[in-house]
Amino acid sequence: TMATKLTNVASAPSATHHSKTAKIQAERLRALARAGRLDRDDLRNAAKGLPVRSRAVQVATRLGAFAGALVLDAAQKPSGNVLDVDVALDDVEDAEGVSGDVAREMRAQVEGAARRGQDPNRRKYRAKDAYRARQLLNLLVELGPAFVKVGQALSSRPDLVPPAYIDALSRLQDRMPSFPHEVAMQVVEEDLGRKVEDVFVDMPRRPIAAASLGQVYKAKLRSNGHTVAVKVQRPGMAESIAMDMYLVREAAAWIDENLEKVGGIVLEQQLAPLVEEFAARLFGELDYEQEADNAEKFEKLYGTLPRIRVPKVYRECLSTRVLVTEWINGSKLTDKKAMEARSLSVVDFVDVGIECTLRQLLDHGYFHADPHPGNLLAMSTGELCYLDFGVMSSAPENARYAIIAHVVHLVNRDYQAMAKDYYDLEFLDPSVDTSPLVPALANFFDSGVIDMGVDQLNFKALVDGLGEIFFQYPFRVPPYWALVLRSLTVLEGLAIYSDPEYKLLAKAYPYMAQRLLTDPEPTLRRSLEELVVKDGRFDVDRFEGLIENSKKSQSYDTEGFWLFLEWFLSPEGHRVREAFSKELAILLDDASYANTRNMVRNALKLILPAEEVESAVDSYLKLRKQESDKADQFARLFESAAEILVPNTTGTFSGTLNPENFLKFVQNSISTEQRKRLQMLAEHSDALNELAASISIEVITRFVARVTKLGLQVSEPTTGKARKK
Repeated sequence: TMATKLTNVASAPSATHHSKTAKIQAERLRALARAGRLDRDDLRNAAKGLPVRSRAVQVATRLGAFAGALVLDAAQKPSGNVLDVDVALDDVEDAEGVSGDVAREMRAQVEGAARRGQDPNRRKYRAKDAYRARQLLNLLVELGPAFVKVGQALSSRPDLVPPAYIDALSRLQDRMPSFPHEVAMQVVEEDLGRKVEDVFVDMPRRPIAAASLGQVYKAKLRSNGHTVAVKVQRPGMAESIAMDMYLVREAAAWIDENLEKVGGIVLEQQLAPLVEEFAARLFGELDYEQEADNAEKFEKLYGTLPRIRVPKVYRECLSTRVLVTEWINGSKLTDKKAMEARSLSVVDFVDVGIECTLRQLLDHGYFHADPHPGNLLAMSTGELCYLDFGVMSSAPENARYAIIAHVVHLVNRDYQAMAKDYYDLEFLDPSVDTSPLVPALANFFDSGVIDMGVDQLNFKALVDGLGEIFFQYPFRVPPYWALVLRSLTVLEGLAIYSDPEYKLLAKAYPYMAQRLLTDPEPTLRRSLEELVVKDGRFDVDRFEGLIENSKKSQSYDTEGFWLFLEWFLSPEGHRVREAFSKELAILLDDASYANTRNMVRNALKLILPAEEVESAVDSYLKLRKQESDKADQFARLFESAAEILVPNTTGTFSGTLNPENFLKFVQNSISTEQRKRLQMLAEHSDALNELAASISIEVITRFVARVTKLGLQVSEPTTGKARKK
């Protein structure tokens, strides 16, 4: 049925566009692409006059055969879990279209599952899914650039594609043989309006790289002798992609309308709008003028970050099909020999890339959405250079803050809040009930996933695990998020190639900590409160961990901590301040408790044998282990804070923890300017008086309660030796 649909979509006879007409049409499509979406009429108009009918037959035949195999696979799957090894093995033998190697792999998995007491059918069908996924990968490559791009986009959509297909499609490579040199030079001359030799010198006959949309040469500009990269688009790409995307859009519309009727499957989101968004992004890649704008915007926003480099664009040699940029001498992060020859560390450059990606996503929301190994170069200067700005994306502001809040909720294991975060992240429609999702998240994360801490999580394992949840529930992963996941997964994969123990989240957390501590945005301040205050108690260890992690961030700046202090002493910081004062009061109370024990001990030494003193003290004032633990916690916290407020100090806090000793520690290290700033902060805030009063009241309350309890213990009737003591 779909084949018939696709072969009837073009009523006009096949024809070939005149080159001038094709160029005008391509320009119109690029303009539409900048609007963000190409609808059905746009794509149909773009495909008019092209050999759509013959292409439709080719695509429908290949994809139809594959779809038929999937339908047969689905029909063979049992409705329940049947532990029948013989049936499962018979199915392996009878499976059509399965090679001998795959059949042997499926048999081994079935037998292994049976030995472990698992359902052999489930293992068998997982193996078959993996085989079908590899078939689809090869099929997309055969169908050409547009379908390769579709496959790459699907590889980051766990809400649409099962895990086995995600793994296979993520291996799609955007490489193709180069097109003739003469054709490339003709494109250059047509677009620039000049002879090649008038613009460039030393233009080689072979490109240094070729991909699905174009190829790149290394040459020199005649005007100034600068070495440049010359990117030339394949001729006819706009027409080819217009035709294929029209067919894909028609197929998606048919699936939207008929899948429930034919297969009883209800899609949580319509496919046709997704194809329209993707088509716009793909046509955006064909617009090299837009790519030049993207590169310059990226450089303006992130070019000043430590160790980040963006090639210069030469606008005098720019057109929609020709892009000339500064040539960058560097090594691909996957080129182990080149990296070792320059004494460069892959992990070091990945660390730079991860923080830069987070800055892109969370600072301005404008990010490079295709950082595959070929688009990242390690320079001998220590800079990480980004290339190819054809695929960019933006994250809405509310989603940026929701991402950090989501991490906080994960740290707190607050799965109910995590589920509600998906509204702000635009993963779920507000009408969807999240209550069934909470136990699914709890089952995944509490199954040992985060027992070692969030910073020890493997990012790909996390994405895969959540992907299975996304596939089972009505999620709609926004395009920006799919691209973010793809970017971070690529970076982690590069690092793991060199260091199998690499943990992306451990490298990402310092930037998150720095943002939580220093960003005055109200949403992030609420997230900070949630992280360090739980059930009214201030978590000293967690707050100290935030400070220590923030120091590891490349964007670490002590100025941000002064902003935090201002907020802490402001009315908005009341809840954190109140919890902090209670925790500090407990510490002071513990200290007074310890002093009281010493006084009682010294008094009893005068009237009791030495061997009976400790038991006598413990009978009324039992030893608290927490007093020393809490003192250590606050000592570490004060030392960490002092290192930020007094960045040049080399001392460490020692001695008994009390206000007098702490003030001496600060005064011995602090500069005159810093002392004045602290004094100004204190003079312009009533919060310090409130804080001192709160601590005093809490300490006095605890002291009175202890005296009362001690008095009641002493007044209780005792006999014999106990009364004498």
